[in-house]
Amino acid sequence: MAFKLIFWAILVSFACIDAQKSQCDLNKFRTSNIVPTLIAAVPPNSIQIEYKDQPVICGDSLTRNLTHERPTSTDYKADVNKLYTLIMLDPDVPTPQNPVAAFFVHWLLENIPENAVKHGDIVLDYYPPNPPLHSDPHRYIFLAYEQPARLKDQFDHDKRIYFNLRKFVEERKLTGPIAGNFFYLK
Repeated sequence: MAFKLIFWAILVSFACIDAQKSQCDLNKFRTSNIVPTLIAAVPPNSIQIEYKDQPVICGDSLTRNLTHERPTSTDYKADVNKLYTLIMLDPDVPTPQNPVAAFFVHWLLENIPENAVKHGDIVLDYYPPNPPLHSDPHRYIFLAYEQPARLKDQFDHDKRIYFNLRKFVEERKLTGPIAGNFFYLK
């Protein structure tokens, strides 16, 4: 009997730790002025992101060293029969007070089966966050969109900067964002 209690206590502890690890207060999309300024609505789900096994919780501050390599893990709620687009962007280029060059795309993948990011088509390779040293912290936003079908790479690869998110979503007939997350970096 004691063994069963200990077993269940350990199991519940791991479940709680896992739940804490993936929690993301999506309301921070509003308080950080992402909604309605950059996207129309708060995503219904969060994207669980890890850099070097450190989870990204919505609105956390991360370091350049931690984000130098692409995320080691990216997960979101997805339909097994659908394809998805994942985008990481910076809306604060060159500074949050004067974002005249926004958006800057740091990472773009299309045709992701379910949430298997490693099997998606890389449209733009990961470009690590690198805000100017004199700048206030930048927001780095991850958004996942559902695709209507397999997409052909028709992206202008010179358009990392001055990226128009609304036009991109509209032209590709994407639905969402279905999930999101973000962090700050100075």
